[in-house]
Amino acid sequence: MKYDEPMYINVEKGAQEAGESIEADIRNLCEEESFAVLATQGAGQPYTSLIGFATSRNLKYLVFATPRQTRKFTLLEENPNVSLLIDNRAHQLESLNQISALTVTGQVTVPSDEEDIKKWRELLIQKHPYLDTFIRSETTALVVVEVFRYFYVRRFQEVFEWTPE
Repeated sequence: MKYDEPMYINVEKGAQEAGESIEADIRNLCEEESFAVLATQGAGQPYTSLIGFATSRNLKYLVFATPRQTRKFTLLEENPNVSLLIDNRAHQLESLNQISALTVTGQVTVPSDEEDIKKWRELLIQKHPYLDTFIRSETTALVVVEVFRYFYVRRFQEVFEWTPE
């Protein structure tokens, strides 16, 4: 199979047709997929973890839960800059050209305000009800990613950059 050179498209804020289409594709991928790979960094080395996540309605935020006593959480405290990979490869086994992938870049915070915690907890539980006990545990931290940028790739060649408002 031969592939052409990748095509990079920067979808500016407010770009109507292309921006709305890419935003819809990003939203669908975030809603359809339950898990993402979280990339953190510590001591000059990258580290990846599988997480269950949910996104805010405006796609500006992403939330996940993790035990506080983990390497993942320690690395997040040391360096709040993260990247996440969300993809649909498990559903596209017959055709590589149907795979879509999303790289999310952003910065994490751990909410401490009870109202914020409740809001993010409910959003995450709504998508992952089977994680209710884990998410509500005293030893679990809710982690909120403020999304800076999405890089959406489809057909291995089309790369779109989209920034939520």
